[in-house]
Amino acid sequence: MAALFLAAMGNTIVSTVLPAAIADLGGFDRYAWASTSYMVTSTTVMPIAGRLADLYGRRVMFLVGIAAFTLASVLVGLSQSMNQLIAFRALQGTGGGVILVNAIAAAGDLAPPEDRGRYHGLAGAVFGLAAVAGPLVGGVVVDRVHWGWAFLVNVPVGLAVFARLARSYPRPARPPGPRPAIDHAGIAGLVVATMSVLVALSAGGVLYPWGSWQVIGLLVFGLAVTGLFMAIESRAAWPIVPLDIYRNRTVLVSVSAMFLIGFMMFGGILFIPLFFQAVQGTSAAQSGAFLAPIMLGIVLGAATSGQLLSRSGVSQRALALSSTALAATGMLALSTLTPETGVAIALAYILVMGIGIGGVTSVFTVAVQNTVAHANIGAATAAVQFQRSVGGTVGVAVMGAVVAQRTSSRFLDVLPESLRVQLPDGWMESMALAGPVLDSTAMELPRGAQAAESVSRYFTTALGGALDDAFVVGGLVAALAIAIALLLRPGKANA
Repeated sequence: MAALFLAAMGNTIVSTVLPAAIADLGGFDRYAWASTSYMVTSTTVMPIAGRLADLYGRRVMFLVGIAAFTLASVLVGLSQSMNQLIAFRALQGTGGGVILVNAIAAAGDLAPPEDRGRYHGLAGAVFGLAAVAGPLVGGVVVDRVHWGWAFLVNVPVGLAVFARLARSYPRPARPPGPRPAIDHAGIAGLVVATMSVLVALSAGGVLYPWGSWQVIGLLVFGLAVTGLFMAIESRAAWPIVPLDIYRNRTVLVSVSAMFLIGFMMFGGILFIPLFFQAVQGTSAAQSGAFLAPIMLGIVLGAATSGQLLSRSGVSQRALALSSTALAATGMLALSTLTPETGVAIALAYILVMGIGIGGVTSVFTVAVQNTVAHANIGAATAAVQFQRSVGGTVGVAVMGAVVAQRTSSRFLDVLPESLRVQLPDGWMESMALAGPVLDSTAMELPRGAQAAESVSRYFTTALGGALDDAFVVGGLVAALAIAIALLLRPGKANA
């Protein structure tokens, strides 16, 4: 749990640290990539780390991940340019991904099947704590010292965790037979395919238009390499991703459901603060605080689901159905928000969604670990986490495209012709870029500030409706996870 907290904090702390880093280093045009680079590399490395831990032992992979994360934290904290910060954040993400998948897979090493739910509940609590503590710690560090110390503080914690795991984590027994060979071709194919697709999805609509040759070319290339990767894995003696685990119905159902929940969760986390800031007029700090109920809900959902799985004998299928239903209900309820919606009601919707997400994460991870052979626990756990991360990337891309397209169309629908004719050439494009942060008093319209304020008000109305549309998309995707959960039929638990 200490290692998991270290990796989770490494990702959540950047939200309050990056503005200060940008002010120091410059490079605002690459602002998002300081976070995106971590996400891309951590997602890519998960299947590799999980499988290598199955073959060579969880302990050694844990130590490698913590060492890489700690070293990268030093480099990030000492970065002298934005390009260095992005590159070192990518290295930090590699260590974080190794830690993440092995910390969750460790329950399969250390606990019998009937107790794994409890440990996954603890993991959910750690994620929730890191989500809240990361921005707070980052803000305190930035206010009191230099932003680089937000990463340098990882060093003493990382060294302590490294020493503890090196001393106490069980050493695996050497399996009989020949030593497994590393699937170099499979690793190369997985890295190229995953990074191509994730970079394309992250850059689309941000760095390049969705229809640009850069985005389309990367997607096509990534999908082509994915086909080649699967052909390599089907013939490999020791595949980095054993494709036969997907013949297990529980694994297939679980990774599919986690992809859909990741789609909804990451899209919600991105756009909920935007709704409250742009539509209801809260401050940036207040809008960010509206994410607290999601984190609280995830902690409650994961802990409750874990305890029910471990102690009460509630079936995995029943918990999967109830959790996915709560997540979908919460997200669909968000689509009914208006500028007049009360804070208490909005917080209740967000909390319900968070509880559902936390429950889903626990139940599907436990279901997978309890049905695959112990030799494949790392690979199967990595598959679940990998699909959630990929789903999150796809969700942000799709819901972002919905918001952009629907804002534009709704704005043109509601804007009166008397105001539309006053807009100067290129004004619509600048409005789409500036969006909710546009200062209406700075608009130069023929009828002055009053007309500009009216236009801004219509735009806010259009944005609110577009965000509601995006929440509907997320809710429908989560509802599809309910149908997937109906197919869950866990097999006999492994020892």
